[in-house]
Amino acid sequence: MSMKSQSQEQQGQLHTEDFTRPQSYGQFLSYIFPSMVTMIFLSFYTTIDGFFASRFIDKEALAAINIVLPITCVYFGLAVMLATGTSAVISMKLGEGRDKEANSFFTFSLQVLIGVALMLTAVGVIFLKPILIALGSTEILMPYTIPYALISIIFILPMMLKLFLEYFVRVDDAPKVALAMSATGVIGNVVLDGLFIIVFHMGILGAALGTAIAITISAAIGMIYFLRYSKRLKLGKPKANWLLLGYCCYNGSSEMFTEFSTGIATFLFNLAVLEIYGEAGISAYSLITYAYYFFIAFYFGVAVGAAPVISYNYGARNPAKMREYFRYSMGTIAWSSLAIFLISYFGNDFLIGLFSKEAEVTAIATPALRLFSYGFLFMGVNVFAGSLFTAVCNGKISALISLLRSLVFVMAGIYLLPRTALDVSGIWFTVPFAEFCTMVFTLYYFWRYRKTYYPPLG
Repeated sequence: MSMKSQSQEQQGQLHTEDFTRPQSYGQFLSYIFPSMVTMIFLSFYTTIDGFFASRFIDKEALAAINIVLPITCVYFGLAVMLATGTSAVISMKLGEGRDKEANSFFTFSLQVLIGVALMLTAVGVIFLKPILIALGSTEILMPYTIPYALISIIFILPMMLKLFLEYFVRVDDAPKVALAMSATGVIGNVVLDGLFIIVFHMGILGAALGTAIAITISAAIGMIYFLRYSKRLKLGKPKANWLLLGYCCYNGSSEMFTEFSTGIATFLFNLAVLEIYGEAGISAYSLITYAYYFFIAFYFGVAVGAAPVISYNYGARNPAKMREYFRYSMGTIAWSSLAIFLISYFGNDFLIGLFSKEAEVTAIATPALRLFSYGFLFMGVNVFAGSLFTAVCNGKISALISLLRSLVFVMAGIYLLPRTALDVSGIWFTVPFAEFCTMVFTLYYFWRYRKTYYPPLG
């Protein structure tokens, strides 16, 4: 046996041991920590642009970033759908020892993602202005939304690649590589935004370029990893399997629906807030979303970190490990939800003040965040549930949970709550209302499918 073959065999054994051996709670936290930090870094991309726009450009630039957000939700959603749906199947194949099939399907999925990205880029460039008008960009905001959206669309391919590859380096049992990808991207984003906006005075165009270039560097790290350093999961000869891909897309549809629904909800919020508060209201809502993306990243970190292990052991028929990871994950969600709520509720002045000193904007955003913060008590359970059911290939329930929390109950809240005794402040209770209502369904499905994700021993 060659040295290369011996090395690959040893790496495969290490992957199996890492995914199946019992862990203490401290070891579990150590294992998912890189995934949590990775997701927090991911949340920084839009936040960083918002920080520089608010501090060094103006409130119109801040509002424009939020107007463009639904566009990014589309290609982020498609990338996450492909990544989560295919990674669950590929993790199971690895757990079953079918490495060759896993590698072939991984390469085929990557090719499909590249094709989808190029198609989206062409459509976005051709129909840029009509899309922005449909999203609610006013004449005041159009000089800001056009350059920001154009750069985002031109760089769709590296942005989708980054998200896709970050999932699969975790499947290959290399969460630290995913962390390195995100850390490099975030640091690069901060440096480039500062350079383009503060030094070169490029305005919102600089914010867009800083993010796009930083993400491209991050995606390049992922490609280099799979070309030279991966363990079991390799880029190889692809074999088209459209039927299996369709199933994977269905299984990963909950994550896509989450992103799509976030875009739709952002669009609806923008319209409602614009009507009540004007452009300053959109800027204030942008600050609320930055806090939201930062804190929800903790929940996604737990979910994303645990998902490959749950999928692997579901394929390997290892109920003890599945039960262990469910217990640890839910315990982490519980204490982190309480901590995040307390931080956002009592630290609302500080959090809003980090991004904006404009009196008109902070006067809206500061009390709004306090009302919004109640949602953090419930959303962690819903986020983990969506990922859990995807990991065990129950895309139907995962998609339902995501649709309920991100769209159905959000739409109901936007329409109903401002018409109650809460008046206009009811708009900020929409997310807590949606998350609580969804959690009722989530707990029911936890109980109904408990033997799937929490199988009996023996």
